[in-house]
Amino acid sequence: MTDTKRSAPRTATRQAILQATIDILLEQGLEALTLDAAAQKAGVSKGGLLYHFPNKDALILGLADHLTQDFETTIQEEFKQDDAPGTPGQWTRAYVRAALRFNRQTMALIANLSAAVARNPDLLKVACDHEKLVKERLLSDGIDPVRATIIVLAMDGLWFSDSLALPLEDPLRSQVIETLLTMTRKQD
Repeated sequence: MTDTKRSAPRTATRQAILQATIDILLEQGLEALTLDAAAQKAGVSKGGLLYHFPNKDALILGLADHLTQDFETTIQEEFKQDDAPGTPGQWTRAYVRAALRFNRQTMALIANLSAAVARNPDLLKVACDHEKLVKERLLSDGIDPVRATIIVLAMDGLWFSDSLALPLEDPLRSQVIETLLTMTRKQD
C-alpha cells in the first residue's frame, strides 16, 4: 500500500476525531470532553484516538490548530473574492469578511477553547502565533497600521460579544461593519 493510500484513512480518522471533539464541546462543554468520549463519538478505538492525539491536551491543541487553519482558509477565500483586488486594505477586508462567516457554533466552540487556555499554555501559543501573523499582514496591507489594527480589534470585539450571547443588533451591527469596511479603503 502506498503512503497516499495509507494517509487517506488516517486523515479521515483524524477529522472524525476532531469533529467528535467539536460535537462534545458544543453539546456538553469542556468538562465532558474525555479521550474515551471523543473516541466513542468518533467511532474509533481509544488506541486509534491515541495514535493521533496522545492525550487530552494534544486533542485540544489539535482542535485549536484545526480551527486556526479553517480561519486562515476562510481569510484566503475572502481575499481572492475581494471587490478591489490589489488595492490597499485587501487583506484587512478579507479578515473582516472572514470573521463575519463565523457562526454561533464556532463562537461557542472557541469560547470553550478559551476556557482550556488556563489549563494548557500551548493553546495560548497557537493564539499568539496566529495573532503575530495577523499583525504582520496588517503592517503590509498598505493602509495605516493603526487604522487596520482598530478594524481588526473591532471585529474581534464583535466576535467576542457574539460569543457571550450579547450581540450587537441590526441595523447598528450592519452599520458598524460597513464603516469598518469603508475604513479599509479610506486613506487620510
